[in-house]
Amino acid sequence: MAVISDKDRKKSAGRAVSCYFCRNKQALHMKTKIAIVGTGGVGGFLGGELARRYAGSETEIYFISRGEALRKIRERGIRVDTKEGSYTARPAAVTDRPEEIGPVDYLIYCTKAYDVENGILQAAPCIGPGTVVLPFLNGVDSGERIAALLPDAEVWLGCVYVVAFIVEPGHIAEQTNGYRYLFGSPAADPAKLRRLADVFAAAGIRAWAREDIVRCVWDKFAFISTVATVTSYTDKTYGEVLGTPEYRGWLDELLREFRAVAEAKGCELSEDVEAAVIAQMERIPPETTTSMQRDFRAHRNTELESLTGYLVREGARLGVAVPTYDRMYAGLKERTV
Repeated sequence: MAVISDKDRKKSAGRAVSCYFCRNKQALHMKTKIAIVGTGGVGGFLGGELARRYAGSETEIYFISRGEALRKIRERGIRVDTKEGSYTARPAAVTDRPEEIGPVDYLIYCTKAYDVENGILQAAPCIGPGTVVLPFLNGVDSGERIAALLPDAEVWLGCVYVVAFIVEPGHIAEQTNGYRYLFGSPAADPAKLRRLADVFAAAGIRAWAREDIVRCVWDKFAFISTVATVTSYTDKTYGEVLGTPEYRGWLDELLREFRAVAEAKGCELSEDVEAAVIAQMERIPPETTTSMQRDFRAHRNTELESLTGYLVREGARLGVAVPTYDRMYAGLKERTV
């Protein structure tokens, strides 16, 4: 995919802004509050893009962060390195006290899957009667887990394709050949969907509402579950997995087992999802590692249960054999913190 120059991107964003204003002049005076929970790779990159585009505008971008990232962003803003250049952006506020922000229109949740319950409860002061909660998390069960905690909230589904990681707290690097954020819900308020889609479009961000979001989420899970599992188990990069016949064979086995479980659950997958997973890996720099793999290397908490264990447990529940998942899950369990 060709890299868009900063000049072309500004022109594209300008056209999006013009279309947005022509389509909905009332939005010029509509205050929109968006809180980003988590300033790691996924949330830090998206939050940085939003904060850069909407500085000083009626669309207010807030970060909920903690620790060293909170301190650094307060001091200097969030630094983001992209394939198109680097920049520093400042949100309307960054805090570890969500009550300082109050209820928002959209709470975009971008932590690790294992931290859903604690994080959502901590962010509760930002969730009012009209708040939409949009998780951009790995796995397929985050929406259900959030909805169980917030039965009265409007919880959407989201999935993201982006290679972004923490260089240091408050400093994010994005290295994707065509990132994209997808979101929606079969039960979503259409007006709220359009409003958020317009916010992203006017900012020149590659994020779209999808009617088929359930299939999108499962297609993404096919990628993240199989790739995170094989790279973590082998501790090899994308390029090494694809270039080593034994490892590539293991990946193919994981993809076959994944489809078998999805079909047994009645979950729709794209017909060519296996080829799409390989093609996506080939588009990403060959030295890339997965976040779960990096967490294992650093002896941190991992998303093993959401990304690998989930398939093992569902396979057992549904009577579907998943021997490759079983073997890798058992091996990785021995290495967990």
